Amino acid sequence: MKTKLLAMVAVLALCGGAQAQEAKVQSVLLRSVTVTCKLEESIAFYRDILGQEVMEDNVQSPDGAMRFLDVGPMSKVRFVIMRGSGVYPGGEIIGGRIAFMGIEDPKAPACKDAANVKNQRGVQGSEIHPHRVANIDEIAKRAKAKGVEILFGPKVSGSRLSRNMMMFDPNGRIVEVFEVNITKTPE
Repeated sequence: MKTKLLAMVAVLALCGGAQAQEAKVQSVLLRSVTVTCKLEESIAFYRDILGQEVMEDNVQSPDGAMRFLDVGPMSKVRFVIMRGSGVYPGGEIIGGRIAFMGIEDPKAPACKDAANVKNQRGVQGSEIHPHRVANIDEIAKRAKAKGVEILFGPKVSGSRLSRNMMMFDPNGRIVEVFEVNITKTPE
């Protein structure tokens, strides 16, 4: 009797496992996390130019951080999450957040080349981070005033349904900003 009961439990477990394997896989990007040795510059860029605000700022345990960051046991590591807000034409948008694993230790192996990182056009493995914005002209004005390298724009997109601009953040990453129009911009 006990053997039959164990066999039934094993069959039920296998059936349950098969159902779990057949379940639809879903994924939503909640945030993009950048490892940076330029944390304060990064916060200032996203705050002062893009209007983001810090919503979380926590010191991390170096022991825990050492599992995935190239830092030492005495390194100070902060996890910072920023968010944007605003009312856009066409309705509310639910999007991800920008976050940073900030290494505040210039001697950490992860920071050894931070001062030499240059802005570069996209290459294998690099990312372009798009942000939907309101008032792209004000953002362009702020970026120019801060000496940010702007790749192009603001300019009307090919579909004429948005105006776009690309620039570099303090980590050399390309940031695209776009302002959506409800109707096509005249030619």
